[in-house]
Order: sequence, then C-alpha cells, then structure tokens
Amino acid sequence: MSLLVPDALPVDPLDALRALTRSEAELDELRHQQVAAARDGGASWEQIGEALGMSRQSAWEYFAKRASENLKAMAEANSDLSEDEAMALAVEEVKAVRRRRRRP
Repeated sequence: MSLLVPDALPVDPLDALRALTRSEAELDELRHQQVAAARDGGASWEQIGEALGMSRQSAWEYFAKRASENLKAMAEANSDLSEDEAMALAVEEVKAVRRRRRRP
C-alpha cells in the first residue's frame, strides 16, 4: 500500500521537491503521534522499533527525545508548582501509564 500518489506531485521538479519536503514534516508528525499512541497502548520499544524497521534503542532515542522536550516545556510552563509537587505529579503519571499497560 502506498500513501503517495506520484501523479499528484507538481510537474515542476523543484515544486515537487518542496511538496515532498512538506510531506516529510507531516509524516514525521504522524509518526510521532502513532508512536505515542502505541506506547499509550502498551507497545514496547522493541515492537515499535520493529514496526519502524529500526532497533529498539534507535526508536527510543529518536522518539523519547521529543517526549523529554515536551515534559521540559510543560514543567517550565507550570512554574507555580514546587519541585516536590512536580515530582509527585510525575510519579502519579508514570503509575497511571504502567496501570494502562498492564490492562489486557
């Protein structure tokens, strides 16, 4: 199955390259969303790496970086929390994720 329709690309090669570049950015965003959904659904990094055609370690390194950056941004945006409150919140979130992963 192909999601790309080569005939739908602009005729001009430079315009086609621009369109492909935009599509790559969209594809990367969709890939990140699907990895997050897979993780929320209990998929292991091994399974995700296999689905992406890469090692577990490579998948984790690539996709966990964005999650870490998102957490940092959220922490900075919620500076009204004390460090202890933020840690307690993070621990509760981890526990919730683990509970969801244990569900059949």
